[in-house]
Amino acid sequence: MDFKDFTVLYVEDEGVIRSNVEKCLNYVFNVLVAKDGQEGLELFSNNKVDLIITDVYMPEKDGITMLSDIKQLNPSVPCIVTSAYDPKLFDQSCAFESCDYISKPFDIKELLNNCLKSLEVM
Repeated sequence: MDFKDFTVLYVEDEGVIRSNVEKCLNYVFNVLVAKDGQEGLELFSNNKVDLIITDVYMPEKDGITMLSDIKQLNPSVPCIVTSAYDPKLFDQSCAFESCDYISKPFDIKELLNNCLKSLEVM
C-alpha cells in the first residue's frame, strides 16, 4: 500500500513544531499544512483530505471550532487532536465521530501509529 495516496491535513500554529512534524509526516503521507483553524478549514474545503491532525489553541480559529465546521461538511473524516493534556479538551475531541486525542509532547512514532489506526490501515 502506498501511503502517499493518503492526504493528511496538519494544523499547528507553532512554527518549529509545525515544520518538524510536517517533515516526518511527509516521509509517509501527502501533507497539507495550515498555521491556524481558518486556514485549515479552507484547505479542507478545497482538497480531498483523508485525515486531520490539529492543535487546539490557535489564532483566527481554534482546532475544536475548525473540526466542528469540518464535521458539518464531512462527519466521517478521521481526526487526531494534539494538545497538552486537558480533560475538557479530551472530552470535546471525543465528542466528534472518528476522533482521537494525543497529549503533547508526543512521540512521532505514536502519532504515526495513530494516523495508520485512524486511516484503518493497520
